[in-house]
Amino acid sequence: MTMFAKFIFCTVLILLYSSKIIAKNTWILDKELSEITFELPVLLANKIRGQFTKFDGSVVIDQENKENNRALFSIQINSMSLNYDKYKELLLSSVFFDEANFPIALLDTKKFTVPDNYDLLKINAELQIKDIVHIIPLMIEINHLSNDWVQIKTDLKFSRTAYELGKGSWSSTLILRDKIRLKANLFLNRE
Repeated sequence: MTMFAKFIFCTVLILLYSSKIIAKNTWILDKELSEITFELPVLLANKIRGQFTKFDGSVVIDQENKENNRALFSIQINSMSLNYDKYKELLLSSVFFDEANFPIALLDTKKFTVPDNYDLLKINAELQIKDIVHIIPLMIEINHLSNDWVQIKTDLKFSRTAYELGKGSWSSTLILRDKIRLKANLFLNRE
């Protein structure tokens, strides 16, 4: 495990532990039911489609201070499965994700506000891939399945070149397009 991975692991543990002390509602990701998929258009070919199988996360909702909410999700890069398996090694290499040095991608909302009655939430989140962080706008659909069970859906697009995903001849967007589409269908339980 690299130093970066250890740092991320410890940070996530600290955030989860400290949030349990001060927060009113902590929602934990159900990893068995949830899924995160992605696709990248390719000129004159089928889209590259994939899924991440190892990810984690939680959401902390503070009922007293409605502006002090936070969501943090991590994705293990090497857990991706693809419709073109022959390209997995290339995607994990330093040309794209550089998984050996940056094994985890993070999505962190920092603080966000939750209105009283909400089914749709628009927030900005920090998406970190490798050591590059950009603010990504998110539109989140929230389905309240029960008092202790919610489903969260989001569909976002981001620039692969902004995260240096594709170096050298792979940096061109003529064949391998620039926009990566990521879809999350997440189920969370109230702790």
